[in-house]
Amino acid sequence: MTNQTHGESLLVRGARTFPPGPGARAVDVRVRDGLIEAIGAGLEAEGAEVLEADGLTIIPGLVDVHVHFRDPGLEHKEGWDHGSRGALHGGVTSVVEVQNNAPLSISREALSARLEHVRASSRVDFGCLANLLPASEGELEAMAPLTPAFKLFLGGSTGVGGQDDRETLARLFAAATAAGRMIVAHCEDEDLLREGKRSHPAATAAEHHLVRSTEAEVESVRTSIELCRETGAELHVFHLSTGEGARLVAEARAEGLSVSASTAPHYLLLDNERVAELGNIGKVNPSIKTADDAAALVRALSDGVVDAIGTDHAPHPLADKQREYSHAPSGMPSVDLLWPLTWELSRRGVMTPEAALAAVTSRAADTLHLPGKGRLTPGHDGDLVLFDPEERFVVRGAKLPSRSRWSAYEGWELAGPPRVVVRRGEVCLRDGVPTVSAGGRPLRLHPV
Repeated sequence: MTNQTHGESLLVRGARTFPPGPGARAVDVRVRDGLIEAIGAGLEAEGAEVLEADGLTIIPGLVDVHVHFRDPGLEHKEGWDHGSRGALHGGVTSVVEVQNNAPLSISREALSARLEHVRASSRVDFGCLANLLPASEGELEAMAPLTPAFKLFLGGSTGVGGQDDRETLARLFAAATAAGRMIVAHCEDEDLLREGKRSHPAATAAEHHLVRSTEAEVESVRTSIELCRETGAELHVFHLSTGEGARLVAEARAEGLSVSASTAPHYLLLDNERVAELGNIGKVNPSIKTADDAAALVRALSDGVVDAIGTDHAPHPLADKQREYSHAPSGMPSVDLLWPLTWELSRRGVMTPEAALAAVTSRAADTLHLPGKGRLTPGHDGDLVLFDPEERFVVRGAKLPSRSRWSAYEGWELAGPPRVVVRRGEVCLRDGVPTVSAGGRPLRLHPV
């Protein structure tokens, strides 16, 4: 979808460059009609509104490449009002949303209606993925100009069943390639998921990583790469959870295939032993694996093998998560904590500040081909975040914007909560409080 960017004019004065520390310097950023016009010291307002940064650190607005706001259809679980409010709270100014509940986006008419529905209530800019299913195969070419990518579930997850027929998958990969858009995939092998359930009939959340095993993800990633090789498709693997999966992505890229990947904060900061303590709060699909997998994924992000961190924000009411394991839905909220969780990787010393920031800004935008986002560069959208890297807070799920009112990070001390968030030159959040009720627009997309 083409979308002419317009917005406010704003001069942010007296910020500090990223990364924080001895090398940081004072900087001003001037946004004109929604686009960054100039960056430097001592800029004049030239008619723009002035925002005094008072020495806060400035970074680009974050791009969350993977959220579920369940709206329309299951607004009681989140909705775009709460979801986009949470995005701003986490420093996110652009989201890519996956509809995994009815009505699915399997036709141009359905996708167009969804975009207009979202436009009415989103506080952040947005892209909506179309669903890649046999039912949508004939509509892919018509939907391609409206979506960044086609979402394919190779393994079933909350709300959507998996595709396990090899011939059907090959046809869908070829159809997406012909339509001119990349495939973003939930990679878990459906046969191995069924085997995991059979092998662990009395499982609890502590065994979730065995029910939805490492092998299930790895085999599905391997199959998807083979299909790329056969069809010429471009593939992005969502929420990668295993070190071995990252190794396969690295091999595919070395071969010259168009394969990329993102992971999620919970695969980097949690492990299966922590899930055993959290219970169903830590139940997500794919499952959270071992500490070794977490360390391998951090290295893959640092090395450029994995491109981005997307939250896979998937909230549910606490009462639903407290059901018996087999009936508790998978998923957790975290878009409202994306920057503090990402900054935590740098604070712990496991990623450089530059690599951590890129994973939720420039590289996140690049991997899904979203022009104009994720960089403090003249000509890019005036999406900005101001934060104090030393400011600390304790996570309290009941105080976060998500309707779920719980967090897997309850009680954690994090740092760097966004103080001010600017979307295309308009201040949208101050001191944790939204200052807009809507105004988000469809993301600009590369031509088909």
